[in-house]
Amino acid sequence: MKKVVQRRKPEIHLYFPIWCHHHGSKMHVEKFSKGNHLLVIAGSAASVRITRKATTVDEGWFVDWEVIHSQQTKVNGRAFFTSDDLRAAFGLSQESGKFGDWLIERFGADSASQGKFIRWKNFLNIPCPGTGHDGDSNVSIHFDGETQNAVRQLLR
Repeated sequence: MKKVVQRRKPEIHLYFPIWCHHHGSKMHVEKFSKGNHLLVIAGSAASVRITRKATTVDEGWFVDWEVIHSQQTKVNGRAFFTSDDLRAAFGLSQESGKFGDWLIERFGADSASQGKFIRWKNFLNIPCPGTGHDGDSNVSIHFDGETQNAVRQLLR
């Protein structure tokens, strides 16, 4: 079982954590297929694709993200999440993963796992905290009940 750490409120700018980009509020469920174990969350300049990875060695989820900064510049990445990581990232639990306590102490959050996510309430950054400004290599998601429900169904 993963450690549940003491939550700490992050520094707030307007109504969201300073490490979260305001475009995160534009992210929404674009595609969901429980049968294909697929969830795509997207906005105009960023997307997150969650797909199941099941082998005899590992069982969990690939979380792929892409942020488009301009026609010439984009960043992308991939992290492996356990089902517990995915639950915590989308507010279905308060558990934290490896080195999550350090991230929470440093940046303020409800839950975190180094190299995967940081979350406070329904503000989520994958894979890490950012500056909250354009040019970050992470994606911010201000998720709602629809997104949370899709993750819940995906994990069943």
